[in-house]
Amino acid sequence: MPVSPSAQDANRLAGIGFAIATALLFGAGTPLSKLLLDQTEPWMLAGLLFMGGGCGLLPIVLWRHWRKTPDYVQPGEWRWVWSSTLAGGIAPILLMVGLTTASASSVALLLNFEAVFTAILAWTLFRERWQWPVFLGIIPITVGGILLSQATGAGAGWNWGSLAVLGTCLAWAIDSNLTFRASHRDPFQIALIKNGVAGVVNVAIALRLGQSFPCGSMLLKIGGVGFFCYGLTYCCFILALRRIGSSRTAAFFALAPLVGSSIAVVVLRESVTIGFAIAALIMTGGAVLCAWEPNK
Repeated sequence: MPVSPSAQDANRLAGIGFAIATALLFGAGTPLSKLLLDQTEPWMLAGLLFMGGGCGLLPIVLWRHWRKTPDYVQPGEWRWVWSSTLAGGIAPILLMVGLTTASASSVALLLNFEAVFTAILAWTLFRERWQWPVFLGIIPITVGGILLSQATGAGAGWNWGSLAVLGTCLAWAIDSNLTFRASHRDPFQIALIKNGVAGVVNVAIALRLGQSFPCGSMLLKIGGVGFFCYGLTYCCFILALRRIGSSRTAAFFALAPLVGSSIAVVVLRESVTIGFAIAALIMTGGAVLCAWEPNK
């Protein structure tokens, strides 16, 4: 049955809303993880953040199963879920490594490259339809991220930490494009599987490396951050992928560094100048371009 133009518009607006929610939730995760690293080792923290996301989603998945509402992943689609889980599980480890050698605001800046990598992969390897407003929108968002770096005095620099963050961007770009292949299925099931598997594996590796669990109160904090910044974020991300595609979702997701830098400035007291406001305006303009759907 053909979908009416009004339904298509509502679906697109919902997708944009989910993409913005993804940016807000995930953007908060970078500076919060920086705080948690003071008392938790990187590999252990990455695993516990995933486990927090999975444990928080488990009751929701069970409730949805009881209500018989989900549309579960089908046998032929599991290859997309497992391969995206592998790519997505590697990314936070690289991110935690980057956070140990760089400021939270500089890491937030470098995460802009995820949108670029995602769009390039979507338009080339994964044959997604080219969207020139998204291409034009990514440019000011990236430029704004560079200005944001200067405004916050991030001084990203090119070192092993920076390369680790770029590796994070590439891994998440691969994850996004693979997840898109199963995004029409139940987002809570997919997010639970990806968070749970990545959490168990990374915690096991951390224990093998001699890293220890943090204290009880710290576990609760990590679990809370994991639920909101990994679990719920991934659900919103899948819902956005379903409605507006990989490249456009990634472009909105590129606003996450602005959120992360804003929180870093307030919570971590990292320095800021007037250039921060200019960068915010430029990046917002890029988001408006990404939301623009030219008449066919």
